[in-house]
Amino acid sequence: MPKRFAVPVLAILVVFGAYSAYWVYARGQIEAYVDNWETAQMEAGFTIEHSNVRVGGFPYRFSVSADDIVMRAPERDGGWMIEVNSFEANALPYDFTHWIISLGDTMQLEQNGAGLALMAEHARFSISGTDGITQRIGAEIDNLEIAGLGDARSTVSGLSSLRLNAVTTDDGVMAIRLHLEGVDLVASEIDPTLASSFGDYISQLRADFTISQWNALAETADLAAWSNAQGLFRLRQFQTDWGRLNLSADGEMALDGRLRPAGRLSLNLLDPEAVVDALIESGAISRENSGALRLVAQSAPRDEDGTAIPLSFRNGGIYFGPVRLGEVGSLAN
Repeated sequence: MPKRFAVPVLAILVVFGAYSAYWVYARGQIEAYVDNWETAQMEAGFTIEHSNVRVGGFPYRFSVSADDIVMRAPERDGGWMIEVNSFEANALPYDFTHWIISLGDTMQLEQNGAGLALMAEHARFSISGTDGITQRIGAEIDNLEIAGLGDARSTVSGLSSLRLNAVTTDDGVMAIRLHLEGVDLVASEIDPTLASSFGDYISQLRADFTISQWNALAETADLAAWSNAQGLFRLRQFQTDWGRLNLSADGEMALDGRLRPAGRLSLNLLDPEAVVDALIESGAISRENSGALRLVAQSAPRDEDGTAIPLSFRNGGIYFGPVRLGEVGSLAN
């Protein structure tokens, strides 16, 4: 070999050898982490069953996979069970803060003999974080079918597409975007009046919202702590197309001193009379308020995008415009 080629070839071999050594070392670290995590869960009372854990992907990525996974929680933690036919997590060799997780086409969630069976053509999740704190979550699920197990019933039997993106900002705000398409409802599991008024198919649902003071809520799941920290739910955009119910909304919500919803949403309805009729016929509001509610629907400001009506929550009451629909109690109960 000419000397002019020897140096670059040697350099390539050295780099490849160093990378291979790093990859083998990192694989060992990943295997140790998985073993330690599983041991910690079992010491906490969980039971975990699965096929042999495989760590591969050389040279382009790290891939951790296993099949026929069953995890059961102890009774003190609810006694739930999750079963997945396959699992795979992938990360790039230079970035272990970002993992792409793919699940198999079947999953079961059970508790006390009841639960849900899920079947999906495609289910992939993206998780990013640093120092053990998750900062970004993404989800892509296609052609999902849902069935109840045991005594459990599901109001949704399937959906064509789900897209989710959630990000935690530096100032403690969780921003979430959700987009659903092709949602099939189980007519027998929803209110008959709603089913007859709007049907059993939602063509799309979009939601874009933020939750401030997210750390106060995520650390303890304590609504009182979140309320005391001045937590605020801000609905930046919402839209759903459910038969004649073509609705968009935005607004802000918080919790009052009794942990009841407090705030206001601005609803924009293309067919407010249909919504009012459904509320009345389903018994959501009393008959004595029906006249006032219809008057609100007929007299509210209209434009080419629909009719704008405020939905407000104050002092434990729910108001559709000026009409009181009913009461709402503490969300902590």
